[in-house]
Amino acid sequence: MSKIQEKWRDSLIDVDKIPFKNISFQKIISYPPAGNDVFECIGKYKNKNINFVLKSERGKFANFSNEIKVLEKVKDSFNVPTILEHGVLDDHVYIAMTKIDGEKLSDIFKEQKDADHKKYLYLYGQALAKIHKLKLNWDIAKQRDINDFPKKERYNNLDKWEVKVIEYLEKTKPKIEMNTFIHGDFHYGNILWDKYEINGILDWEYSGLGFKEQDIAWALILRPGQQFMDKKEDRDIFLKGYLSTNKYNEEKLKWCFINGTMHFYLMNKNNKDKDYLKKLKTIINSLINV
Repeated sequence: MSKIQEKWRDSLIDVDKIPFKNISFQKIISYPPAGNDVFECIGKYKNKNINFVLKSERGKFANFSNEIKVLEKVKDSFNVPTILEHGVLDDHVYIAMTKIDGEKLSDIFKEQKDADHKKYLYLYGQALAKIHKLKLNWDIAKQRDINDFPKKERYNNLDKWEVKVIEYLEKTKPKIEMNTFIHGDFHYGNILWDKYEINGILDWEYSGLGFKEQDIAWALILRPGQQFMDKKEDRDIFLKGYLSTNKYNEEKLKWCFINGTMHFYLMNKNNKDKDYLKKLKTIINSLINV
């Protein structure tokens, strides 16, 4: 079961003003952290009491219309939310969808000391490989800045090591091939588990034809506070799971992983968690000599 999250920021829409057609909205009970505004709500749908998830875009980079179409296409292959209704309020697109119960790996590994980390990570990688085998004729996935190497002019006071890593990434950038259907945001926070089975895969708004190795790297990057994927062994188990079902280009994945890790390093330079920065730097130094 998901945990109740307190309100942590002001949303851009007033949920009470949404003109629901199929849902009788009652109240918000949780505010899951996310890039867009996300609310867990209770109400009635077809005269039945339900918990449902409401998502509202915070910026135009969000592609909710794409997610609505993708969910319909992948629902027979993966356990994904069902769209209940969607619309626009104050120029912000919103989606109401069924709530899927499950736990995130961050909570499982923290709270269940006997959890088999290797089994979870293997299945985690295998699930992404299965997504990459979907044969869907789709638009090119939206690209984040993080998908390209960091631009030096965007950062102040870069030290010698940072400059060398950026120059390495610029010089070694591989050929980008946007020919695989990708999830686009396949990190642990979007995967819900019931014991050793994936019970739900969330947030498909960035899906489309994309760079397979970039999608894999996105799952491998160490996030702040994350207690796994901080060592090579974890990443290798994930990749072993992936290779059980699909394949990838090792050199391209290496570049994407270093690039993503460097972006996270630069984005968090001014944070107080110096241990996190040290971990990222150690990971990069283990892969390249700069």
